[in-house]
Amino acid sequence: MRIYVDQKYRGHGVGTALVNELIKGSEKAGYWSIYSAIISINRASIALHKKCGFREIGYRERIAKDRFGEWQNTTLMEYRAS
Repeated sequence: MRIYVDQKYRGHGVGTALVNELIKGSEKAGYWSIYSAIISINRASIALHKKCGFREIGYRERIAKDRFGEWQNTTLMEYRAS
């Protein structure tokens, strides 16, 4: 699943609300962990995930190409239900 918030709506809590709903829905469905792979240069998305309770668990080097065709690292993140 991908979550994208348009530029004009960033900074208004939309991303936080969407990620928190994803967490709530997954816990209700019985999932105890969620994993996310984020292109490492996307610091805003990494910060959003941390804000919602995810933690960095690793990275993968040169695993994904960005929209310009450049190889990028991905940061691996995990959320675990308490």
